[in-house]
Formats: sequence, C-alpha cells, structure tokens
Amino acid sequence: MPQFGNKKQLKNVSNYFFSRLWRTLILVGAGLFFALTLGSFLDVDIVSSLQNSIYLPLQILYAELVGFISPGPRYILYPILATLKDLGVSTGVIIALISGHVLIEPSTFFVESGFFGFRFPLKRFIVAFIITFLAGFVTTFIIN
Repeated sequence: MPQFGNKKQLKNVSNYFFSRLWRTLILVGAGLFFALTLGSFLDVDIVSSLQNSIYLPLQILYAELVGFISPGPRYILYPILATLKDLGVSTGVIIALISGHVLIEPSTFFVESGFFGFRFPLKRFIVAFIITFLAGFVTTFIIN
C-alpha cells in the first residue's frame, strides 16, 4: 500500500476519488436509463414492419449510419441492441451498428486531420465504412 505523507493528503486523495466516482456513476446511470427507456418503446410490430419493407443490405447500411451518428459511449447502445436482438433483428445489423459506432467515429476527424492531414480521416472513414458493411453482411450469413 502506498505511503501518504499525512492524513490530510490521504483525505484529499480520497475526496477527489469519490467525487469523480460519483460523477461517473451518475453519468453511466443516466446513459443506461436513457437506453432502457428508449428500448422499451420498441415493439415487434415496428421492427417486423421495418424488416419486411427494407432489404437486408440496406438494413446493414442504415445500421452503420445510425452507429456513425450515435452520440455517447458504446455501452448506451447495448440495452437497445439486446432488445432489437430479442425482437428478431439480424446479428449482422447489430454488428454493423456497433462497428459503425466504433470505427467510423466522426469526433476523431479533427484530431486525425491535425496529426496526419485531412485526407487521412477521409480515407479511414471510407475503408471503415466498407469493412463495417462487409462484416455485417458476412455475419448475417454465418450466424443467422
């Protein structure tokens, strides 16, 4: 166990730790509450009508785009995705949504542009978009 100089220093460190922990738990809890609430509005009729009216490659493409524009951390999507999976959405569509959220993250565009030039993130977005689509499409045939 690390040695602290005095009790005041230990108290300051623990106060800082618990204040950050509390804030983090509040934000994570709020995100999960939002996701669970949103997932509760999904029902079988909505999902089946969308599945019947949209071809599978377009479902994967739309899932990729939704993942791309989805704000916030990935854990917020998991309750919604679990509900969609229970309602019969293809695993490939779910893979595309998660991968689109992770690989095609628009918030990194400016950072990558600053370090590597503006062409780098554009090329990375295009490659990630193609790979995500293929991953969703192949997963649909392997798992489903």
